[in-house]
Amino acid sequence: MLLQLEGIQKRFGGVTALRQGTLKVQAGEVHLLMGENGAGKSTMMKIVAGMQTADEGQMLWRGQPATFRSPRDAAEAGISMVHQESLLAPHLTVAENIFLGRENAQYGFVPRKRLMQEARHLIEQYGFPLRADMKVAELSPAGKQMVEICRAIRHGSSLLIFDEPTSSLSESETREVFRIVAQLKTRGVGVIYITHRLEELRTIGDHVTVLRDGQTVHTSALADLTMDQLIKHMVGREVSAVYQREKIERGKVRLKVQDLSRAPLLKNINLEVHAGEILGIGGLIGAGRTELCRAIFGIDSIDAGTIEVDGKVRRIESPREAVAAGIAYITEDRQKTGLALGLPIGKNITLASLDRVSRYGILSRSAEQAVEANFMARLRVKAANSQQLVGRLSGGNQQKIAIAKWLAREASIFLFDEPTRGIDVGAKAEVFALMEDLAKQGAAILMVSSELPELIYVADRILVMRQGQLTGELPGGCSQEAIMHLAAYKESVH
Repeated sequence: MLLQLEGIQKRFGGVTALRQGTLKVQAGEVHLLMGENGAGKSTMMKIVAGMQTADEGQMLWRGQPATFRSPRDAAEAGISMVHQESLLAPHLTVAENIFLGRENAQYGFVPRKRLMQEARHLIEQYGFPLRADMKVAELSPAGKQMVEICRAIRHGSSLLIFDEPTSSLSESETREVFRIVAQLKTRGVGVIYITHRLEELRTIGDHVTVLRDGQTVHTSALADLTMDQLIKHMVGREVSAVYQREKIERGKVRLKVQDLSRAPLLKNINLEVHAGEILGIGGLIGAGRTELCRAIFGIDSIDAGTIEVDGKVRRIESPREAVAAGIAYITEDRQKTGLALGLPIGKNITLASLDRVSRYGILSRSAEQAVEANFMARLRVKAANSQQLVGRLSGGNQQKIAIAKWLAREASIFLFDEPTRGIDVGAKAEVFALMEDLAKQGAAILMVSSELPELIYVADRILVMRQGQLTGELPGGCSQEAIMHLAAYKESVH
């Protein structure tokens, strides 16, 4: 047995992140670690990787009790973590990053020629799509993760922890990560793999451990578990509850886009979203879906076309004007463009509605606290209190705060761009329930998603984009094949 955890517990102030965490990982296996956001996965892995220490419980490494006080301790023992967000030095080359901190300087000088040669040898040995002399800043997200993997291999790691490695990667980049993981497995390296992409599991996993509310609730061979059983272990309810949707009678047109163009990304886009309706936007990466949201919200200027809100043409040339028109935008990358990670939860909730919690230009703390308490309770945010920094929340709870910011503003049109990216099945169900509640209250919702089941089961109608154009309209409940056909082959809108 490579790694064994028994009864691991971890508390942060009044919050218990891990109650009874157990895990067993063997050499040469890919062990999937599953669970909702906030279930304790990241905390458990940070303890294994030396980033945190457990309050109670025991960790055995190669059969011997072990406690790592720092990531360097863990790395020297043979454990490395490939993070979702790259921790590399972008101004340095691939080779320099691979050896960063372990250059073996001679007489105060770094032997750059030798480092470059060794890096090239390692890259060729594993078939990484990298160049040793390339600056990390020029790499794609997948390329940066490859560099992190190179570092771990070069440092002699026998256990690699992957935390959501494919959450922001394309399909081809994801396949490359899978190829590398499979190669590591054949060389006897143990892999712990955290993901929320359920479609990835059968491709890559051997065994699975499920955490729920800080406890290990299930461990088995992946082959012994159906997808529905896995989801039930994760969320404590049947899979049918995740995509449940009540039919709502749609009302007036709230958002109308006519002949909207922005060269070369968007071409003659025409669409309508009604009150009480969820309109899905599908398409492959680069089809122009995010660009459409950005244009409607006034982030990017348009070359031609009009935007109507509740029957009136609105001149929207900035996000401020979009907000004034009642439009909200829940962005694809909540950490970079949706939230202020260094501010508390409460400040993020009121960020878009400061005028509503102020009098004569002076912020009313009592009014602000009332709004904070209301939305934290309404959205069931898991946090110690409203003063906790948003950056310390799980992905699912961060997404709730990103939505709460616009609920507090009382917007009537919502643009959801990949609303469930990087969150677990349980959090997805809560986001869908929020969207349904908004629709019931008369809001119009435009939802961009790369997850085809979401489009099929959540959207009332689906518009498909390809190369900046709409290629067709489909009803909710259609087949995945129908969406992919329109996404891959250009046709005229019916």
